[in-house]
Amino acid sequence: MNAKFLFTPLLMIPLLTGCASILDSGPKTVQLNSNPEGAKVTIANPEGSQICVTNTPAKVKLSRSAGYFKGADYNVTFEMPGYYPYQAHVESDLDGWYIGNVFFGGLIGMLIIDPATGDMYTLTPHELDCNLIPTSTRPQRLCPQKALLRND
Repeated sequence: MNAKFLFTPLLMIPLLTGCASILDSGPKTVQLNSNPEGAKVTIANPEGSQICVTNTPAKVKLSRSAGYFKGADYNVTFEMPGYYPYQAHVESDLDGWYIGNVFFGGLIGMLIIDPATGDMYTLTPHELDCNLIPTSTRPQRLCPQKALLRND
């Protein structure tokens, strides 16, 4: 068999893939932490549909894409009885590997593969740390009050 027939399919692989899809593909992991631990975490998309409900500490895998050429964004709410709720946002940003298509993946990777797979995006932040604030905090006195005695 002719060697060029063996190597031709191997040479076509870079033409049929995107740079970000090759080097940084799949869902992204986001670490969720709270102080105190054990807070309920609800992750929802911008339309309000729940994606995930878990307790801290947790690692969740989130999709980077919400459609063709559309990055995914998430609203994250930390809740715990006796504490104020805390809200955070995880958003998609352009993945640096996507720019590699200019050099390696060509137009197919830049316009079709990476946008279709969602791998052209990454999620930030990769870790959310939440310090929950108690709802009933005792007022702290800066200096002790002395009783004023009056002689009437």
